[in-house]
Amino acid sequence: MIRATQILKKEIAKDPKDKNLANIELKIAKENFRINYYLSRVNAPDNSDTKIFKYVWNGSVKTCDEGTVSDTIVQKVEDRINYFRVSAGVPPIYLDSQLNNWCQKAALAMESNNKLNHDIPKIWKCFTDEGAEAAKYSLLAQNINTSLAVTSFVADQTHPSLGNRRWMLYPFSMAWGHGSTSSKCVLWALDDSRKKDTVFYANNFIAWPYNGYMHKMFVFKRWSFSLYEDLSDAKVSMKLNNIPLKLSVEKLVDGYGLPTLAWTPVIETQKLKEGDVFEVNITLKNKKVFKYEVRIFDTVF
Repeated sequence: MIRATQILKKEIAKDPKDKNLANIELKIAKENFRINYYLSRVNAPDNSDTKIFKYVWNGSVKTCDEGTVSDTIVQKVEDRINYFRVSAGVPPIYLDSQLNNWCQKAALAMESNNKLNHDIPKIWKCFTDEGAEAAKYSLLAQNINTSLAVTSFVADQTHPSLGNRRWMLYPFSMAWGHGSTSSKCVLWALDDSRKKDTVFYANNFIAWPYNGYMHKMFVFKRWSFSLYEDLSDAKVSMKLNNIPLKLSVEKLVDGYGLPTLAWTPVIETQKLKEGDVFEVNITLKNKKVFKYEVRIFDTVF
């Protein structure tokens, strides 16, 4: 499916007005959503929906047992991470077994002390060197775990800098780790092991929502645009179905993945429907212009 999407995008670039190609792109987007997002759902054990795979932590705070995460859950977490990454046009990652174990130890420490901390103190119950190391390079979440936490990291609803999303979509990462307890999630995402091509990402942006067909549930509060360019004084404008939208641009913050613009448009997301089209226009200080469209679909399985 990834290969098909890449080929299709090249063909669409040759003839953006070809309706047949647009219909194929929409079908692929819906199938990608079904396979790599919808089927990667995981629920808490008290959820009554028997159709969704459940995660029950088998560790123990009392004995400092970090527990294990089944291969099925690991695969669902990896599938969901790569759904977001590939949709945004960046390479997929893989979850490394050793990093998974270290993240599980970090999650145990945070579960045992009921706190999140990137710098785990040695006085904490269930402290381990491996867990402390994992915490330094990970995104942290509480009251949520496994693939549910993956979506929350990309949505990144509480951080104007969108630091979590920027690491989730960082194109040069490759080897990640995941650990989850009942109420904590640790995701090792601060990785720089893939070969860098800064020239490519000086001309090819990473956006969320991304250029192309997208399920309406992923139109999060804040939008983002990442590029290896000077984004200071960049201008952002948007339209929804040819009607201009009001928006506010956040202050630029460095230190999280690629340089990134973040802004909040005024949108009634609950009213979005299949067929709606957002037009985004970014003009940089050097007069370079980037235009793209976010096309909405709404699929119920």
